[in-house]
Amino acid sequence: MKRLLCFWFACLLAAACLPAGAESLTFEGTVFVGDSIMQQIGRYRLEQTQRGNPILEGARFLAISSYSLSQGSRVTPDENKPALMLRGSRVSLPEGLRILEAKRAFVMLGMNDEAGARLNPQLNQYRRLIERVLNRNPGLELVALSVTPIAKRAQTKNLNQANFNAFNTALEALCQELGVIYLDVATPLMDEEGFLRPEFSSDNRVHLSKEGMEAFVKTIEAFALASVE
Repeated sequence: MKRLLCFWFACLLAAACLPAGAESLTFEGTVFVGDSIMQQIGRYRLEQTQRGNPILEGARFLAISSYSLSQGSRVTPDENKPALMLRGSRVSLPEGLRILEAKRAFVMLGMNDEAGARLNPQLNQYRRLIERVLNRNPGLELVALSVTPIAKRAQTKNLNQANFNAFNTALEALCQELGVIYLDVATPLMDEEGFLRPEFSSDNRVHLSKEGMEAFVKTIEAFALASVE
């Protein structure tokens, strides 16, 4: 956790030290993949753009409510589960990124699989996801995002912060093994106890408030700025 905190603060420092004009950072060719939380980010981006405060300019979103790591790891979407939609058709994650000609993809999945509750099978699914995405999209820069935190009082037997932490730690190790970038978006959203900060929650569970989405986007932007240094 200490190393992740250091990385995050390094990203923020890089953003603070950039010269004027850095606000022109572009996300052309970037696709954000995920579930209802990523859908929130997509709607937030649109709202901010409409209000004259463009963020994540050029980015596109492949996200749907209840989308799972299990579904994302498949070559062909399970017809009985939510699937990514593109141009009116259900698509697999690898194929969706290929159709969009993605150059970089930020992927955040696992929440709907109760991240960490069945850690080994979930890691195997994430491994398949990474391998299949990269095989179908040569040259893609894949960034695996940690799952975001849960409010303390919303925890259940399987859906809880301890499991999320175990999942994120294991995902980081898997990314290191496979040569994929891992980005911690969870720590900036946490309170002093390591749970989702109350002011960052819109439902006292896992979904983000406007302030939470702003913090999430700042982490992404800081990472992107540090990457072009």
